[in-house]
Amino acid sequence: MIEYTIVSHIILSLVIGFIIGLQRELNNIYRNRKDLAGSRTFALVALLGYLSIFLNIDIFLGVVVLIGIGYYLNAKKDDHKGITTEVSLILTYLLGILIAKDEVLTVFVAVLIVFVLNIKDKLIKIEEKIDKEEVNATVIFLLITLTVLPILPNETIDMWDLINPYKLWLFVVLVSSISFVGYILSKIYSDKGIYLTGFLGGLVSSTATTVILSKRSKDNELLSKETAIGIGLANSMMFFRIFLLVLIFNISLIKLIIGPFLLASLSGFLYLYTVSAGAKNIKQKIDFINPFDIFESIKFGLLFWIISVAIKLGYDYLGNNGLYIVSIIAGVNDVDAITIALSEMKNITLSIAGFSIIIAALTNQIAKLIYSFFLGSKENFKYFAIFNAITVFVLLSSYLLVTLIV
Repeated sequence: MIEYTIVSHIILSLVIGFIIGLQRELNNIYRNRKDLAGSRTFALVALLGYLSIFLNIDIFLGVVVLIGIGYYLNAKKDDHKGITTEVSLILTYLLGILIAKDEVLTVFVAVLIVFVLNIKDKLIKIEEKIDKEEVNATVIFLLITLTVLPILPNETIDMWDLINPYKLWLFVVLVSSISFVGYILSKIYSDKGIYLTGFLGGLVSSTATTVILSKRSKDNELLSKETAIGIGLANSMMFFRIFLLVLIFNISLIKLIIGPFLLASLSGFLYLYTVSAGAKNIKQKIDFINPFDIFESIKFGLLFWIISVAIKLGYDYLGNNGLYIVSIIAGVNDVDAITIALSEMKNITLSIAGFSIIIAALTNQIAKLIYSFFLGSKENFKYFAIFNAITVFVLLSSYLLVTLIV
């Protein structure tokens, strides 16, 4: 009698192979070209992989050779240069083997394969938006990270017992990665209008977005409402960004942060929605600095080190007031470094750490309000001031409520 598990594995291998093959087949139809294999071949290759492990027969090398011969004949006949289909076939064969070991992992990997196969057009679009210098800067950053990170000491090396070189650079990589996502998206969708530009700008730098859009409102006061909405979107995303950093670096602190910062972000979005009636979604490109630029990353690492030492000294000599003072000073320029430093601080209560982060965020909002006042039009400042008043009130009141409940 045939076992249910064996039947399910056979069916799963055929389905996974068919789906991957269907993707390749549709891709070839859209491009009006022929390829080495279609959905049926992929399904059979996946089944071959499963049967090879079931029968304990190692035919991997034979499969690779057969695919290689097919590639050679196909390339010779149709000037076929790429090897995506051939690599996909080999992976499909391995997926058939993996089914016998872990079905869930097999499905997960299969989904990732289909996803990667489907993003070719998006990658081409990204390549068109990013120049060679930016690519080089990103590659250098990643190479340095992959080379240096494994050999950095994973222990504190300073007299204050604060700086762990491994953790420090890991913080830089994580923060830069969040900014880089927004940076790439802003490059791709820079022609979609000022609202999306502002929204994505909040992932990269809400301060830079505020300065640039405020200047735009000064140059053309008729666009003041539109620039203010873009600035507000960037700052609402900043609140979400702070929440994300706390979630990454101190899960215990999240119970105090999740409500206030998500509510502040949501209230900002709601206000902007109410004032967006009649506003035009004009085009606005913002030229951010590549977050993976090695010099920018080093600057952030030094800033984080300075803030960490300042927090330590401030707390040792002035107690909680010292933390609040450092939070105010650090918040004028940036909230990422102070948020991470406070999240990592072990000898303070969660309520003090949370309130210090609130202070840094409020200081940052005030600083950007000042930028808007001096650099932008009066109407741009008016809309942003109302946005600030609403979000600050929600942030403070919800934090006080959370502290009372918790």
